[in-house]
Amino acid sequence: MDRGDAAARHVVAAEALLELAASGYERAQRDRLRYGEQLRAILQRRDVRWGSVDEDPDGDPDALLREIRATGGGPVPILGRLYSNAWEQEREMGGQMQALIARHPAWPFLHGVRGIGSVLAARLLSRLDIARAPSPASFWAYCGLGTVPAEELVCERCGARVFVAPGTRVAAPHSAAGQRGTCTGALRPRGVAGTVRVAQGRPRRGERAAYDLQAKTICYLIGVSFVRCGGPYREVYDERKAHLAATHAEWPAKRVHLAAVRATVKRFLTDLWVAWREAEDQSTEARR
Repeated sequence: MDRGDAAARHVVAAEALLELAASGYERAQRDRLRYGEQLRAILQRRDVRWGSVDEDPDGDPDALLREIRATGGGPVPILGRLYSNAWEQEREMGGQMQALIARHPAWPFLHGVRGIGSVLAARLLSRLDIARAPSPASFWAYCGLGTVPAEELVCERCGARVFVAPGTRVAAPHSAAGQRGTCTGALRPRGVAGTVRVAQGRPRRGERAAYDLQAKTICYLIGVSFVRCGGPYREVYDERKAHLAATHAEWPAKRVHLAAVRATVKRFLTDLWVAWREAEDQSTEARR
């Protein structure tokens, strides 16, 4: 085995471990929250199936939950043990995830990005491979954020023109051409429009996706986080949204929002690619 093969296997193993740690952390967190809410309902007498319980009805539920986390007891011992185990697993998987991501070459950049926490960063990095991405556009395409030539659909009733990814099924109603309201006329395909490009569509049932569906979902969550948390990427979103609203007055608000989110995430992926590539180049130079 040459050094290239060994390095490639090491990268694959690191990505697999990072994905395992991130998914394990999220699973344990979901379990902890679910069991905790069940216990809270019992302690607050909201779950009447259990009748009376031993805990003080006037006690602080949060304090009681902390005690149950430590002891695994509580009004329903088996539920208390599940809650305590989920808490311990969450802490353990979270620690492993933090340790793994701290060694990733792109972490110094991601750590300073507002709206990106350890979980989102770990989930995204476990899906990407800088060695297979010769340009930022490679990240876009892999995450389903690239564009494709649009298929034009024309309404037989109102004449509205709709542009969608080839093969996309569009159901009425749609925005009526030149007027307010909607139209329920049939949309008929007119072929591919060479000058118009749209986002890649989702694969149909049984079809193989041309991109990583999980990576696309993660990127959408990252975009939503940018919008909620503010910071430089929120500014990118606001600027893009204002531009799209001004240049595409016919677009509904939801389409403007989604297009602005997609453009923001593409900017982020470009910055990530540059930072990751620079870190890899520096590491290579240091080994020489």
